[in-house]
Amino acid sequence: MSHHISMRPLRAVAMGVAVAALLAVSPAMAAPPSTCDAANVVARALPAVVNIWVAKILPTKGHKPKAAGKEQLEFFVGTGFIVDPSGVIVTNKHVIQDAAMILITLHDRSQVRAKLIAASSLVDFALLKVNVDKPLPTLRFADSDALRIGQPVIAIGNPLGLGTSVSTGVISAVDRNLMRSPLDNYIQTDASINPGNSGGPLLDCSGEVVGINTALLSNSEVLGSIGIGFALPSNDAALLTAKLMDPENVRPNWIGMELEDLSPALAQSFGSSLTAGAIVTKVDKDGPAAHAALAPADIVTAVDGQQMLNARAIQRAVIVKPPGEPITLSVWRKGQTRDVTLRGEDWPHLMAGRSSVLASAASIEQAEAVGPGLHLAAINPALRKRFDLSETSGVVIVHVTPGSEAESLGLEAGDVITMVGDDPARTASAVDKRLDHPEAATGDLVPLLVQHGPATRWVTVFVGRIDVSNLIATLPHAKSAAAPVGTTATSRK
Repeated sequence: MSHHISMRPLRAVAMGVAVAALLAVSPAMAAPPSTCDAANVVARALPAVVNIWVAKILPTKGHKPKAAGKEQLEFFVGTGFIVDPSGVIVTNKHVIQDAAMILITLHDRSQVRAKLIAASSLVDFALLKVNVDKPLPTLRFADSDALRIGQPVIAIGNPLGLGTSVSTGVISAVDRNLMRSPLDNYIQTDASINPGNSGGPLLDCSGEVVGINTALLSNSEVLGSIGIGFALPSNDAALLTAKLMDPENVRPNWIGMELEDLSPALAQSFGSSLTAGAIVTKVDKDGPAAHAALAPADIVTAVDGQQMLNARAIQRAVIVKPPGEPITLSVWRKGQTRDVTLRGEDWPHLMAGRSSVLASAASIEQAEAVGPGLHLAAINPALRKRFDLSETSGVVIVHVTPGSEAESLGLEAGDVITMVGDDPARTASAVDKRLDHPEAATGDLVPLLVQHGPATRWVTVFVGRIDVSNLIATLPHAKSAAAPVGTTATSRK
């Protein structure tokens, strides 16, 4: 049976997680209680957890020739949590990738639009901002380096779009390498993580965040939890939060080299008796490692005299050094070990370009030109016979434009719209008018009650106008923030 790492957020009607890590040094985790009172932990944490609803502009599916090459509006859900009382929210980058609109549901069920502060180009990590008129509750980052295998943890998220949900489990493993980047060091947990959990907190028994729920290992046939989920460590998240909030902040140290753990077979094949370290797989052109004449097949065994077990240990030892300070690597090559000294640089391209994260103005314009994509008609005897309709009153969908929002919502020809909000759907022209005028909708969303055969469901259609420039947050310099990010804890009783 094949399995895969799921990297997709949840689509609003059809299911629709992943990536790398950087080392951070954060305040030591509080000593865990002797027992894990999950109910009290969750009660304290929930006010700082948010649900995320995202309208994305994505290419239409190629299996429909008329729609291929076009852009359509689709809807996804995810999770986030507040780390600063001014409204700074942590989530995964894939949750808001290609976003045209981001809507946050706070614990009190109020909804507010969010803007993007920044996202990382290296890690599946993003910071959002909501503007509110009062301080918001926050969660605190724990020290993920202090985690122990078997330690109880609690995951909070919005799985499958069902709403805020809680699952419990233990730390199954640490330092998992998902092969997404040379810096992977995921936390593995058996707490149930499903699409929609992405970006939510993984908590310890003190109610502090030890990780960001990011990925799941799933059966390729059924995208759901099989008890193997992965979280981005909180130390990485704390580091990225601080650095992305302040573009002038010193970046992680970089030497331009990728490594792979040294296996016994690799060591033997190169004629080495080494049992620890990492072998070079790639050296970036014009990077510090290249200038120091390092090359693929070199085996790094120590950093500044400290023996290194594997590739990630070496990468972390490099990252924590201030850029520009000398680093001495012990390198084995063709039977001899020598010390190589180099100076790291600021990690290039730490921050993803906003244009590479958010939907483009051109794609938004194309999607909006299509509109909702509903072609409606009054129910008459011919249509009732054609679509085998019951005596239901309303207006019938006679055609759905390929690549339209309506198609992404799963609406089909033959579906009957019976209500628009709390008003009966009496005529096709009246429904069209509601869908064409955003001032008629609350928050740019129009709710439709749709009957498909014997089943009836509510569908929300987005009818507002999107301006991608309104998705970019402007922040004061980090030093003037209301409180240090990641250091304000949820109150405890």
